[in-house]
Amino acid sequence: MDSQMIFTLKDFLVFVLWGCLVLLLIYVILILRRALLIVKQVNKIVETNQKSIDATLDIVPGLAKNVESITEEVAHDVSAFRSTVDNIAETTHSVSSSINENKGMVEALSSTMHTVALGKAFYDKYFKSKVNDFQDVVDEVDDVMNSK
Repeated sequence: MDSQMIFTLKDFLVFVLWGCLVLLLIYVILILRRALLIVKQVNKIVETNQKSIDATLDIVPGLAKNVESITEEVAHDVSAFRSTVDNIAETTHSVSSSINENKGMVEALSSTMHTVALGKAFYDKYFKSKVNDFQDVVDEVDDVMNSK
């Protein structure tokens, strides 16, 4: 008796498909097992820290209320100072535009002040010692006059 087994391409693809499904099922089972272990660990952590968690949950509403009141105060302060900040911005803009408009005059005034400073430095360098000598003479005369 001659027996032959014939596998077609369709049979091979069905076999591969079923193999992939079995591997996928095994992989899903492993993922679910891992998730179950994680959930167990989380439950254990929650049970051991139950008192701390309850204390924290009791504090949270007060914290939220404090944050809300602080936020309201900050909003009130910001709105109170908003007009001042706007006024400062307008004044700054006005001053900067005035400076830009009077830039030539400011430069001329600056140049004049620089020239006066140079003149004073020149005067101090060459004539200050003579003035000090003259002041010494005046002081001596005052001393003689006061001693009489």
